[in-house]
This record gives sequence, structure tokens and C-alpha cells, in this order.
Amino acid sequence: MTNVYVMEKIPEKIIIPLRQHEGCLCTPLVNKGDMVSMGQMIGNCDCYDSASIHSSVCGEVISIEEAANPNGTKVNSVIIRPAETVECVDFTPVKDVSASKLVDVIKNAGIVEHYGTPTHKVLKPEGKQVDIVLINATSSEWIGGHYDTSSQYASQMIDALKLLMKAAGASKGAVVLRNDDLESINAFDHLRVDGKLLTVAPLMGKRKLSYYFKDLGSDIIVVSQERIYGQKILDLFTYNLTGRRVSFCCDPTDVGVAICGVKSAKALYDAVHEGRPYVETVVSVSGKVNSPKKILVKIGTPFKDVIDACGGYMGETGKLIANGAVTGVAQYTDDVPVTKMTTSITVLSADEVIRDVSIDCTHCARCVDVCPVDLIPSRITAFADQGRFDECRQMNILNCVECGRCSAVCPSKIHLLQLIRYAKNSIENAYEDLSSKESPANLKLGCGCSGGN
Repeated sequence: MTNVYVMEKIPEKIIIPLRQHEGCLCTPLVNKGDMVSMGQMIGNCDCYDSASIHSSVCGEVISIEEAANPNGTKVNSVIIRPAETVECVDFTPVKDVSASKLVDVIKNAGIVEHYGTPTHKVLKPEGKQVDIVLINATSSEWIGGHYDTSSQYASQMIDALKLLMKAAGASKGAVVLRNDDLESINAFDHLRVDGKLLTVAPLMGKRKLSYYFKDLGSDIIVVSQERIYGQKILDLFTYNLTGRRVSFCCDPTDVGVAICGVKSAKALYDAVHEGRPYVETVVSVSGKVNSPKKILVKIGTPFKDVIDACGGYMGETGKLIANGAVTGVAQYTDDVPVTKMTTSITVLSADEVIRDVSIDCTHCARCVDVCPVDLIPSRITAFADQGRFDECRQMNILNCVECGRCSAVCPSKIHLLQLIRYAKNSIENAYEDLSSKESPANLKLGCGCSGGN
């Protein structure tokens, strides 16, 4: 497997946000001055769209306050000063658990998808039924840290897929690899599962998963395809694999598909087989650091400590980005914690930071050519900058997968992705019911940075 280093030095403080998902803020279960153990639940919420929060270290709670978060906001967080001694709560493996209890195990272990939805909600969405579970293993930065060998990784992913299918009540499941990830393909190829040998099937032409389930004669398969980039790729990912179209303002669970990542699959495996909650994760550190690497860190570790573990900054730092140089979020401080949604940290030098000034759109249509969902980004962002959000909705802005390709090719250097995100956030905040066609009165004018229309 790709070498993954373990961060051995314990930071001076651990910052654990009480919301590391898209749902409700958790209520702290500890107070200032309390001593906590590693794995202890320190935040919880009865809402179905939330996941429990656990301490990743043993130490003293020094404060509970709003702290900087990688998503660019401030979130109420538990600040812990780690102790020199390591004390853990008793981890109890779960054996022969029922499907309904397995959903509770997932929620109580605090397992969350990298895109923010609690895993139990993905598998058991309220009022919906899932019949296919997909593990998206196309991003290699999510892999490693916990595995000694490639075969161990593959074996645990198949076991995790079975658990995910059981929790969802799904009849079929698939692990989706990237077609140029030969290490992972070799790990899964000819792996024996339930007495049968697996074969990694490359997705070809217009054939969808239903064909491969039938052709391979199995309800559990492994396939490979090109990686799809972007923050909001789930709808496109679902269609490419299953042929099921996700309607406007819906998600894959509306068509019976649950999509989970390698991180959440591994966290479920650990929760069942070891009784461990979700308290550590692998982060890929790249860019201008002295020793770029994939590193296993405790959730709540500040970015600056992760970078120090990678040899520190190399030269003058221009920008610090969480979760991808193209589609990620630039940080205003390195005193932000690694969360369950953190997959990577990118450091750019001052010379690498692009500071081009936007000019008027030349209508070259390059953004249209590269859009994977056939939108017209230049026109949508012109409306967004003018605060004409109803027109943005009519042009299907909410179908944008936020891949960032439009911004990358724009010769006018218009901040297309930022404007699209700005408009989508404004629409979601303004409309209680996105299916409504009424124009709310609280939509405001744009941010004035498109450089024309």
C-alpha cells in the first residue's frame, strides 16, 4: 500500500467541533475542567441528521467556545489539553447485530461521509428505501493509514460493504475503483468472497451496474471507472453507474442508491469489529511543505500541527486550502482542526497564488464545453452577480456538481465557481421549499465580482 505515516506527536491542544456534519449542532456532554478519555462521547443530538462526537485524546477540557472551522465559519467546539497518559474508554466489539441496531451503531460511533451527511442517514433515509450501496473508492487520498497490506484493505472493504448493505436493507452492493489505480485493482482482483473469486470489471460504454451484477452472477461486485472530481458529484456519479437520474432538488437516495466513502466504510468496520468510534482519519498533505505525505491524525488536530509533522512550511506561504486546490476552501488561519470531512491539506507558495483581475466575459463558451452536466456557467454567474437567483434556478444552477472546471478554463478569470456557490447558498437560505416557484423577497443582490456578463 501507499506509505501512510502516523502522527506521533500529540498537539498542545485538540479542537473538536460539535458539528462535523451537515445536520444539527450537537450538545456538549462535558464541561470546562472535565477530564475525558479517548473515545468518550462528548457531544450528541437527538436529531436524525446528526452524528455523535467523541474525544480523540485523553485530557482536560479547557474551554467550550466558538472556534475556526475548515468550512470557513466558526463552530462551537470542545477544546482539550491532551494528557501525557493515554486512557481509553472500553471498546466493545458488536457481534451478530440486527440491521436496525447496526444503524444505531453507526450513529453512535459518529460516522460521517466526507461530503457531510451522517452515514446512517445515507443508508436509512427517512421515508425512502435503498436497494444499492456503492463505496466510492476512486479517490486514493482516502485510502491507507489503517492497512498493513493491499489485500487487507480489499478484504475489509468487502466486509464493510456487507455491513453497509445490511444496515440499508440493500440487496446489491459495489466497490467503485479508479481505473488507473492499479494497486487497488490488483488488491481486489481474485479476492475470494463467500467462496467465489472477485473480478474487477471495467465499466465500458453505456453498460451500467445492472449488467455487471447479472453478467458476474453476484450481488457484490467491484468495478472501475474514471474518477469524477467535484464537491457535489453524487448525482452524476449515480447516473454514470446505475443509469438512474436524480431529479432536481433530490439526492441519490431518492432513486434507491446510497453512496459511502472509504473513510466511512473503514470507520464502520472498526466500530463493529473493535467497538471504536470515529476519532482518527487520513489526511493527504501536499504542496509547499518539506515532506508531503499521507498522514494518520487524530480528529481535532490543528492544521499547523499536521503541517509541522510534515516538516513544516517550505518558504513563504501564500494560501492554505482544505479539501482540494480547485474546489476546496481557503483558510484564513492554520489554527483550524482536522474534522471528519477533511480529506486533504494543500499549501501554495506566494508565487503560486493567482491574483488575476476579472475582466468582461468574452462569450468564448469554454466553460460550457467543459461542464460535465451541460450547464451554461457564464450565463448563470452573470445572473448570480446581479442577484437574479430565480433565473439561476431556471437555468438549473442546483444541478452544478462544483467541479471547478469552468473557473479553470475561463480566459477572463471570472470567479465562476465562487459565484455559483454564492448563488446556491443564497437560494437554499431563501427558499424553505426549493420546489416552490414563488420568488422570495429576501434574495439580495450579487457580490459584484464577475467582471461583466
